[in-house]
Amino acid sequence: MDNSNKIDLKYTLDKLYKCRDLEISNLWQRSVFLSVFLILCFSAYGYIGIELLKVDFNNTKSYSKISILNSGAILILSVGIIFSIIWIMMSKASKAWYEVYEHAITEFEKKHFNELGLPEKNIMGNMGFPQDQRDDSIFSTSGGAFSPSKINILIGQVSLYLLILLNLLHLIVSVMNNGHRFLNIGSIFISVMTLVLSTRLVNSKVAKSGFLNLP
Repeated sequence: MDNSNKIDLKYTLDKLYKCRDLEISNLWQRSVFLSVFLILCFSAYGYIGIELLKVDFNNTKSYSKISILNSGAILILSVGIIFSIIWIMMSKASKAWYEVYEHAITEFEKKHFNELGLPEKNIMGNMGFPQDQRDDSIFSTSGGAFSPSKINILIGQVSLYLLILLNLLHLIVSVMNNGHRFLNIGSIFISVMTLVLSTRLVNSKVAKSGFLNLP
């Protein structure tokens, strides 16, 4: 094998690794960007939640204030639900893209490891984490066999489940409260529209990657 061909192979492998590293870097940058919106949603909801706790639910004069605060809470929670879904979609997309490059690197190294002078045990797909060094206990300081990208997706899922649960609780308040009927109906409408928008967002072809959906 001539030296120029070896240089070309190393250049191609280097480009694949750079693309993979870029996707991993982008994964965390996107998470930081979206976390700002989720933190704002939770902070705003926390403020409204504190105000609701101060209200005397036994006083009929407080029903109007309950309706206003409850509607505000549902609106904020609905925005949070949308951003949580976007978080999950973004995290799953980033994971899929860097796995595309990891698969390409593995196949490339397996095919050309002799030409590259790469030990077979150091091929990406052949490397592993020694069992005796692994400790999956969360109370241990040793390395564990967890996936940062999956944990990132899990953060979005936990946020989504929590926001949906809180939204349902506030919907119950809307149904039971005798305050502003218009605001109560509006709160129910917002929740229904959030459900419709969330469903369309998840199933929309606009947000799907054409490359990743190739057969």
